Amino acid sequence: MNPIDSSTNVRGPRPDTGAAARRGAGLGPTSDGDSRGGKVADPADSGESVSLTRTASSLLALETRLRELPGVDQARVEAVRRAIDEGRYVIDTGRIVNSLLQSERELRRR
Repeated sequence: MNPIDSSTNVRGPRPDTGAAARRGAGLGPTSDGDSRGGKVADPADSGESVSLTRTASSLLALETRLRELPGVDQARVEAVRRAIDEGRYVIDTGRIVNSLLQSERELRRR
């Protein structure tokens, strides 16, 4: 037997969650006009401005520099893989800890 009873009253979508409500909240499709034929406000015309914090600017600069770096150093990956396979790869936990602490100090200075 089909567990869904076709005689059950199924309500339609709530009127406050449809496309019209999203457009009214500025969440609908972007265009020069809305569904009522009106003009959609351009945020640039509102007189508001956006400024980035020093941290955001630093992150943006870092992201730009990272994009310029090569993705993967395949030669280094293969060298590490061989060292692991041969049992020669040694993890220097002291070096890892020192690097993490240094990174933390640098982040606090900014």
